[in-house]
Amino acid sequence: MNLEDRLEAASNRLLAETHGRIEAAHKALSATGTERCIDCGDVISHARRSAAPFARRCTGCQGAIEREHNCR
Repeated sequence: MNLEDRLEAASNRLLAETHGRIEAAHKALSATGTERCIDCGDVISHARRSAAPFARRCTGCQGAIEREHNCR
C-alpha cells in the first residue's frame, strides 16, 4: 500500500468517525432523558447542549473527570 492509499484510507476512517459522532449527537438531541447528566443527574444547561450536543455530563462533572485524568 503506497502513501496515497494510506492517506485515503485514513481520510475515509476520519470521515466515518465524524459521521458517526454527528449521528450520535442528533440521536442524543432527540432522545428523551438525555438532558440530564449521567453522573449527578442535574440538568445539562442549554448552552452546553447547544455547544456540545453529544455531551452526557454537566460542565461540573465533565470538568472533574478532565481534572482527574490530567492529574495522572
